[in-house]
Amino acid sequence: MGRNESAASAYLEPGERTVVQLDGVVSGYTRWSGVGGLMGILLALAVPRALDLNFVLGVLSIVVVVTAVFLLVYYYVGRRLAARSTPPSQSPYVTVMLTDRRVLLLDRDLGADDPTLVEQTANENVSSVRHNRAGPLVPHRLEYVVDGGEPRKFEFPRSQPVAGFVAHFE
Repeated sequence: MGRNESAASAYLEPGERTVVQLDGVVSGYTRWSGVGGLMGILLALAVPRALDLNFVLGVLSIVVVVTAVFLLVYYYVGRRLAARSTPPSQSPYVTVMLTDRRVLLLDRDLGADDPTLVEQTANENVSSVRHNRAGPLVPHRLEYVVDGGEPRKFEFPRSQPVAGFVAHFE
């Protein structure tokens, strides 16, 4: 069991078991993160040449620029997307945990040791589960509705077992 799995299991009730746990992001963050990452790398590689830095300072400047761009995308785009998502969260990083009784939505804020519970709902209150499979440049997309309200939309890397979540509701 990984760090996120053990931390998320703190929200389980006695006798409840995890069916599938998915670590992903709010809808739209994958695209912004990818574009920001590409721009960050290009900028980071241009800085040492533009400033004519020696090898050690060049490597250090690359690390600083890539980190700065990551933090800019996280704080200025990711947190805004998370605040506008349904339900709102603090961070674009989320864990969707399906148990034999409930669906738990956890916020995995950057630097936080334990995820924060954002929403929990009984499995029978979840409807309209939709899944778009991942492609070479597109993440898994999962959408589900709770109690007939606004859809919850998330994106997951190819390695996440999203089909297991969907199969539970078929």
